Amino acid sequence: MDKEKQIERIVSILLFMGLFFNLFFTYFAQERLYNYLTFGNNSLGPERFLRIFSVIAIFLTVFLTIFRARTKYHFSIFFAYLLLVLYISLNFVFSGGDITNMTEFMDEKGIGTWVCLGLLFVSYNDRRYKFFKTFLIIGTLFISLLTIYSFIDFGVGMWRGQALAKYRVYAVNMIWIVPYLFLTLKTKKKLQWVRLFILAMGVILALVTQTRSFLIIYFITLVFDFYHTKNKTNYFILLGVGIIGISYLIVNTEILSSSLELLINRGTDDTRTKQIAVFLSQLNFWELITGGGLNVSYRAGYEEAYYIDNQWLYLLWWGGLIPVLCYFYLSGVLPIKMLLKKNLSYETKVECFVLILWLLALLGLAIYTTMTIDLFFFIVTIILGRVLYKLSNNLL
Repeated sequence: MDKEKQIERIVSILLFMGLFFNLFFTYFAQERLYNYLTFGNNSLGPERFLRIFSVIAIFLTVFLTIFRARTKYHFSIFFAYLLLVLYISLNFVFSGGDITNMTEFMDEKGIGTWVCLGLLFVSYNDRRYKFFKTFLIIGTLFISLLTIYSFIDFGVGMWRGQALAKYRVYAVNMIWIVPYLFLTLKTKKKLQWVRLFILAMGVILALVTQTRSFLIIYFITLVFDFYHTKNKTNYFILLGVGIIGISYLIVNTEILSSSLELLINRGTDDTRTKQIAVFLSQLNFWELITGGGLNVSYRAGYEEAYYIDNQWLYLLWWGGLIPVLCYFYLSGVLPIKMLLKKNLSYETKVECFVLILWLLALLGLAIYTTMTIDLFFFIVTIILGRVLYKLSNNLL
């Protein structure tokens, strides 16, 4: 084996070590969230090493690939990424961040999350990307089994807070795996059962957590799938069977019937608009240019608030204009440019579609979606990297 292939193999091993460690950590992340929201305990035991090993493997993957991939991506992509990481690093240091504090360093405002964005440079290898799709199948089945186990062991609770405490991590990861996998498996006849099963689990998790934005995303995914289906009659029949099946489960299981009731009771309750209105009324124009840093906050009633659901505003607020422009160029401008090309392959259309959903989600379409060191961000970044690689090399 020559040196080139050896390095590629090492990169792949490190990448999938990082992804699998992070996948296994989803169980502990979910249990940690439940313990925190229920008992106020936010501590981690030995399972924290799964997260640590995952991040180390991802970091090594990025450092090994970023320079190897420089001839496979447009220079503007490298420039935007490096400028983004450099600016956020300066923002982190000058706003009082402690590089030795791993909690701060790996936070969404920290340097670590944005170093992990460098995973977009691993997607040029066809064989690696093919195994990435296999990993996604394994991942969705693993999360589905954890979800079913929790249904049997816990149920969904008596109000939305309990459901979110027990299922939010699973639901958020599924919403960024299922649409891509559901659509790309369309051409794999032997895997149709996987396709339908993971969609059903994704929808059920959205119902259980009473998250309207997730249901909207699954609906948009079905519209995209319907548009690319030739035999629309069979599609209507299959969709009807699916709706009847989910309806039967809702009527005959306490878990889903109580969740649907709670979802309906939420009605048109809109707290996000109020939050943004309060936030915008207190904006400092200079902070929007330079970024407010780690400790920026605003008044929300009688409390200090450090977060806002619109991720573009949030990034602009704490990170400044340059990170927003760089990340929007990478995740918004270039995928849209790719989507406007003629004669795109179906797979490329699906990849661009998922990235458009991500773009909208960051605007506030999907709650709990942000840039982070969680599994779903790594997955979206790798898909983004595939589109940027195709665009750089005029591959449709």
